[in-house]
Amino acid sequence: MLEKWFPSIVAFLRFLKSSGGPSAPLYSRVGPKWYLSTWWPSESLVSMQYSFLCLLAVAHAERLEIKPLVAAFADEHRGTYRRRLRLLARRMGSNATLLTALEKTPDALNDNTVLAIRFGSQSGTLAKTYEQLMEDARPRIRPALTSQGNSRGYWFIVGACIFLLFQSIMFFIAPTMKKISSEFEMQLPTPMRALYITNEFALVYFVPIALSVCALAWVFRSSSLRRFFRRQIGDRIFRDNSLTLSSQLFRMLAIAVEMGRPLPGALSTLAKYHFDKGTRQKLLIARNEVEQGIPPWNSLVEAKIITPNEYQALSGAANNRVQSWTLRKMATIKQETIQSHSDVRMTFVHPVVILVFAAILLWICYSFFSFITNLIQQLAR
Repeated sequence: MLEKWFPSIVAFLRFLKSSGGPSAPLYSRVGPKWYLSTWWPSESLVSMQYSFLCLLAVAHAERLEIKPLVAAFADEHRGTYRRRLRLLARRMGSNATLLTALEKTPDALNDNTVLAIRFGSQSGTLAKTYEQLMEDARPRIRPALTSQGNSRGYWFIVGACIFLLFQSIMFFIAPTMKKISSEFEMQLPTPMRALYITNEFALVYFVPIALSVCALAWVFRSSSLRRFFRRQIGDRIFRDNSLTLSSQLFRMLAIAVEMGRPLPGALSTLAKYHFDKGTRQKLLIARNEVEQGIPPWNSLVEAKIITPNEYQALSGAANNRVQSWTLRKMATIKQETIQSHSDVRMTFVHPVVILVFAAILLWICYSFFSFITNLIQQLAR
């Protein structure tokens, strides 16, 4: 299984075994590499995290030592994700456990996946958890992610082309037109004057705007800041974040129920380790009510973790197997809702961006057309 998915890592392990163990640093022992990614960003973060999740699942199933695997897997990547994995390997080399290192390394795996691994480890359902995570992360959402990435790339390329066209016109053609208007004592039309004002503004404030855009891009690329936004702000602003948290929570509870683990113990583990403050407080309320003798599903309703309709479906289930299936079905419905919202947003935003670009081009064309019309009228006098 490992040889099928990660041939270079298998080659490294065989070499390590034949050489008598890891006495030298890993980077000096690894031979040729078959990179999983090119030097340019050819994969999304989601797909790289999925590959890493597969590696962890295989390592757990085959009972392999994880530290050298993470170090070797880091060498299979380039760029930001490679640095994250190397940082993860260094933290594990400092006697930190895998889970502790993952929690301290943002975006090596997403927060929900790390929580699920922690939950599986604590509840003794890690093998089933890996199986469920791999099934959920399997790229049925990749076409949508690819479509969104292609749309953003299209916006960037078209915007850059329009900006270069505008600057070329203002640098090479506009001065000649301004000279012509002064020779014929012609007043520039209003759209053309607006072009000049916009160009002067762009020239004066180009450096501050460029620096602001770079700073904003750095903020969005910073794993720590993105994690802070997701955990402290995201679920309070965006409904989809709340749906994602609820969906992942249902999947973890489904594993516990299916494997016959006590639901109060599962709630206690999640209340202790959940990364989202609001969800953790709800889970604490539910756990405290369970400890006072209230049935688990009733406590989840009281804590507003599940809705009354969801409570009716779960409490009416005949056995654990049906309850587990119901929880997974509800999680799937929430995930499909998130995907539907994303598709609707993209369907709305893409035409709006195209119309904005079209309006800019129409403005430029109309400015020159109005100038030519005024010039013809001036010459006809």
